[in-house]
Amino acid sequence: MTNENYPVIDDTGKKKRRTGWIIGCSAAFVIVLCLVLFVVLGGFALFRRGGTGLTVGVVTPTSPLKVGQQFEIQVDLANEGTEHITIDQIELPPGLLEVAEVRGVSPYDGQTVSSDQAEFDFAMEIAPTGQQTVTISLDAARVGEARGDIVVRAGGSTVSASIMIEVSDGTTTGGAVMETPMTESMDGGAIPYLSVVQIVAVVDMDGERVEGWTGSGTIISSDGLILTNAHVVLSDRYYDVVDLVVAITVGQDQPPQQMFYADVVQADVDMDLAVIKVRSKLDDSEANFGSLGIPPVPLGNSDSLALGDPLVIIGYPGIGGETITLTRGEVSGFTAEVPYGNRAYIKTSATIAGGNSGGLAANPDGEIIGIPSAVGTGNMQDQFVDCRRLADTNRDGIIDEYDNCVPTGGFINALRPIQMAMPLVTAARNGEVAIVESAPQPPQEDYDPEGDVIFSDDFSDNSYGWGLGEFSSGSVDIDSGRLEIALNTTDYLVWSYLPDTYYDPVILVVNAEMVYPAGDGDFGFVCGMQDAANFTALEISEDGWYTIYQYVNDEFISLVDWEYSELIPASGPYTLSAYCGADRLALAVNGNLLAETTDAGLAAGRIGLVAGTLDNPNLIVGF
Repeated sequence: MTNENYPVIDDTGKKKRRTGWIIGCSAAFVIVLCLVLFVVLGGFALFRRGGTGLTVGVVTPTSPLKVGQQFEIQVDLANEGTEHITIDQIELPPGLLEVAEVRGVSPYDGQTVSSDQAEFDFAMEIAPTGQQTVTISLDAARVGEARGDIVVRAGGSTVSASIMIEVSDGTTTGGAVMETPMTESMDGGAIPYLSVVQIVAVVDMDGERVEGWTGSGTIISSDGLILTNAHVVLSDRYYDVVDLVVAITVGQDQPPQQMFYADVVQADVDMDLAVIKVRSKLDDSEANFGSLGIPPVPLGNSDSLALGDPLVIIGYPGIGGETITLTRGEVSGFTAEVPYGNRAYIKTSATIAGGNSGGLAANPDGEIIGIPSAVGTGNMQDQFVDCRRLADTNRDGIIDEYDNCVPTGGFINALRPIQMAMPLVTAARNGEVAIVESAPQPPQEDYDPEGDVIFSDDFSDNSYGWGLGEFSSGSVDIDSGRLEIALNTTDYLVWSYLPDTYYDPVILVVNAEMVYPAGDGDFGFVCGMQDAANFTALEISEDGWYTIYQYVNDEFISLVDWEYSELIPASGPYTLSAYCGADRLALAVNGNLLAETTDAGLAAGRIGLVAGTLDNPNLIVGF
């Protein structure tokens, strides 16, 4: 799949991807459609559209509230039209101020508000396809019920949306949580589902903050400590996590309500466990997490578990808008792992969707005894259910299901025991902050391929017919005894191969160096190349990652997803070795085996060298 704008030069192949991303409802022209399908949070008023193209939606808390409780009304504004819209005024229903008092409005251009103010004047401009949210903060002041319309005025057009707010005397608890902190299962066991949250990782994409993926977590303290998986809350090779949003469970049949920002306070990448703490509300005001009255889940004893013990797994299985899900199972075994002992994982008979990763595994007493963590086997492309492809990681020009998913997902069949998380929980409760990256890996299997040398090139000239050439995004050339692949743009892949066909199996060895590093460039081999739609690539990256993938009839197949290894030196030198055969594929660096996969189905084809850029341009790799 070559880029038609830059035709293939000799035997040099190029793949280019488009910039941008697919997220939510995808392209900009359907942003308003996304808003119309916004999740129901508490007392939700349907979006209304005005003649100017203004669309208004209102999100309110779940009623009843109790006297003294703080709450927010969120007014979502979107411009469906083709001209700019100026918001002139937002008016509250008169009956609302009979049961509540206004604390603040954001954004509101620095203006002060009074507790009984019902009208708020604006000069807020919204461009075509643009959107804006106004948050009105209130205190539930008096017992009663308020029904009416929130009215938005813009350029002579008026749009309204109905709301209902009920305030009780405090004998019931409303707002962000339900009346009962937990329900009873059919066998009498407690199910603390209200203490399970959804965690949204906000990632940076080309300087913009977008929702990347979701996972689950369990509230373990009244001040907002939440236990989850490390991969839910930490960055990976492709995606830089810039913030975390915590969505609170408001009911069995309602989507979670995004309410807080949170920070990572403890994380261990190898154990895949983390503790985060609520930092603030979404308007950056004080969190006051304890005022929600959500009971933390008590910590159980996973060491006491035995085969056949019942388990309840609770979490959010997919991307936004879905309700909390319960899965029942039982302890089906234990898995050992160095250095964590014989109970590094608790195997379960339950098959758990990937979004539950980081959620709650409870015993019949409602105690947390495990954290859903381990991804099962099978076709991973079909299993990812809670992620969004934000980047064109396979450089095929399209962001689709064939690109690397962000790090959550997969079907889970094992739990990390709570005992493994106890050091992190204790440290977090003591106010300590620490993120433990992967421990240095022990030397892996040596890789010293043997065989008859059938071809060798010192690149003193191009007598063997490598594909060379220059094009707008880079070049391939032979200079000073090395073949150099240069790229001057981001998200680009270039290869150069020999004209002859080589038959199974082939062992490849090359010395590589970074002539001009980009920081995250990748490079390696191609083999079994029939054409640009059928080939295999084995690559490492400057920043310590490796992968093996194929294209078969222009379909991307990840054989080994990008993984990190301490064995890849930060700045070289690199001696890359690869085994390309129908029976297996293998990739090694400096004599250490990085990855191996069997049954690759590799066909005879041409061999070559490849280099590519990701986020940074101006890469030159010399072979």
